[in-house]
Amino acid sequence: MDRLAKGIELGKQLLAETSRRARTLEEDLKARREVDVAGMFAGLRARLVDQLPLSPLPIDADLADKPGPLGLGRVHTEAWQSDRLRKVVLSHVSLPPVIEGVALTLIPVTELDFPCFAADLMALPWQVSVNADVYGRDWQTREALRAVRTTFFRLGSGPGPLWLGKLGSGQGLHAKLRPRQVEEGLAALTQGMAAYLGELADAPPGRSVEGQAMVFHAFHQNGPRKRLARILGEPWAERYSRLLFE
Repeated sequence: MDRLAKGIELGKQLLAETSRRARTLEEDLKARREVDVAGMFAGLRARLVDQLPLSPLPIDADLADKPGPLGLGRVHTEAWQSDRLRKVVLSHVSLPPVIEGVALTLIPVTELDFPCFAADLMALPWQVSVNADVYGRDWQTREALRAVRTTFFRLGSGPGPLWLGKLGSGQGLHAKLRPRQVEEGLAALTQGMAAYLGELADAPPGRSVEGQAMVFHAFHQNGPRKRLARILGEPWAERYSRLLFE
């Protein structure tokens, strides 16, 4: 009888745990369906326009708007330049159900001794990936995001991809979140962008050609080009990667 009672109790515990996991999964799926990527893109675009004197950069029509396979979804991209940034590129990636999100790169003019900034927030089928960091030579990246380190840490930020080597700051945002945390992820990304732009205003003169070349090589070989090539083809992904990082 004692063995039977223990078995019944264990069964109840397993049933309760299964029910809890089912509810959690249902909540995550609901939160994932409600992720407003278009609103994120519009919000980031508005912040950039408000904070920077932007001038549009001409880009090829199929890079500005690339339809997804069979006409399902698209990748919409806009590019600008400003007095201290030779390239500002913002993309809205909408390729459901595989991936939806926003990507941003800020590349300073080479006459400044300052790192690049790259960020993305991607809603995947089961989770949200968010990244925001500065990339360049070690003396350039050391303090550029110090104002938001605590915010990144609270989201469970870990180290960046191994292929980046020492190009990243070691203190950026690299986190995998549950769909219900998407607003927290976007807020942290936005704070990282604001911190970068604040430091950029006082960036020292110098030369960053070599550092930017190293950043381009790393991202072009290992970054979003690989994933997008499987969906949109290698020739387009090659050109898109150059638009973002070169």
